[in-house]
Amino acid sequence: MRILQASPEQLTAIDRVLAGTLEPAQPERRGPLLMRVCDAASLLGVHRATIRRLMLAGRLKPVALLGAVRVRREDVEGIANA
Repeated sequence: MRILQASPEQLTAIDRVLAGTLEPAQPERRGPLLMRVCDAASLLGVHRATIRRLMLAGRLKPVALLGAVRVRREDVEGIANA
């Protein structure tokens, strides 16, 4: 019954799901885009020195911001999910 009441956009989305061509929805990002080194360390459960070593190794790109160093949240979450 609900399919009969669906809008044209909803019917198109249903067709794409059934055909297997619907792209998965990207999760909504929450929080700041840049993180302090201590916050990144806390998220990964490591010491701040480990975050600095990851930056030196090139796995995390440091971002200079008003005289402080930050790292991109997306990069830290990528390491956490790896």
